[in-house]
Amino acid sequence: MARINLENLGFVYPGAESATLDGLNLTIADGEAHALLGASGAGKTTLLNILSGLLTPTSGALRFDDKDVSRQSGRLRNVAQVFQFPVLYESLSVAENLAFPLKTRKAPENLIRDRLDYICDELHIGDLRALKPAALSLFQKQLIAVGKALVRPDVSLVLLDEPLTAVEPRTKWRLRQTLRRVQADLKVTMIYVTHDQTEALTFADRVSVLTAGGILQTGTPEQVYNSPEHEFVGHFVGSPGMNFLPAKALGINDADRAGFRPEWAVLSRANSTPSTAPANSTGIGHITGKILRIRVQGAQAGKPFGLLTVATDHGEVAVRGEFPDAAVSAGDRLHMQLTRCIAYTDQRKVSDIELL
Repeated sequence: MARINLENLGFVYPGAESATLDGLNLTIADGEAHALLGASGAGKTTLLNILSGLLTPTSGALRFDDKDVSRQSGRLRNVAQVFQFPVLYESLSVAENLAFPLKTRKAPENLIRDRLDYICDELHIGDLRALKPAALSLFQKQLIAVGKALVRPDVSLVLLDEPLTAVEPRTKWRLRQTLRRVQADLKVTMIYVTHDQTEALTFADRVSVLTAGGILQTGTPEQVYNSPEHEFVGHFVGSPGMNFLPAKALGINDADRAGFRPEWAVLSRANSTPSTAPANSTGIGHITGKILRIRVQGAQAGKPFGLLTVATDHGEVAVRGEFPDAAVSAGDRLHMQLTRCIAYTDQRKVSDIELL
């Protein structure tokens, strides 16, 4: 496997007025599971094509370990790829599909046999060897496609291009778990490209969030969720995303805006004070508003909890937690005491404020 380095990497399509990728800098460790997360148009596919050798960067460098491969053909990079829809030869059996990448490179028969046994054991697909793709479920087909990508012992990098999108919803989690287990067992360098935050956050060791051809933040799933470096990251990651209000509305005077996750609030009726946490002596982080919508998600110790949409003087916010009491309803006034928030200026994080 290889360590991947992007060094001020850029790409401009011929005739385009602006760059699709602009000055990307990123290091992916040897054996790391990394996710590139972004919405449509963020530049994910262009970056994927540069990594695979289908496109050549117009500026900067791409290195595998210490070797500049920016202009090297994809075949020489030893990159394998798994696509959104499984790419299998319908006329070949599962075993023949798995062996195909080795046979085209004229690998010796004993190596082919050993690698097939190894991959079938890792993916638990030994009982499928004799079947043709037509007899397989979409889940099984994608497993075989993953096996094809891993069967070569000289693979430097495995690219996963939205591999779960076409899989039946009930089997997505199984395939994601299998990919993660195999990646960890084989210590394979994998880059997972997706628009789906759940897939990115539950698969990767680290996540890079892209938008408009730039990387806004790279970090562990916990870092990306709990400490967004940019307002876009806070909004894009999370369901619902981070709330943003004018900083002064929360008593913060040295920033433009303040963001907080729905669960970073203690809830009480507006005419009372929170009883589940100590009072905040700083005077920061108090919000009052009217409940617009209620989504109950469960109950604990007789009190419902769930998601509330609340109208404040500065815009709507979503808060998640234990309701003040079972009788809470739309139209009631709600007090929210934040446990923490993040201050932003020019959309960039300037401070992380612990309140309770």
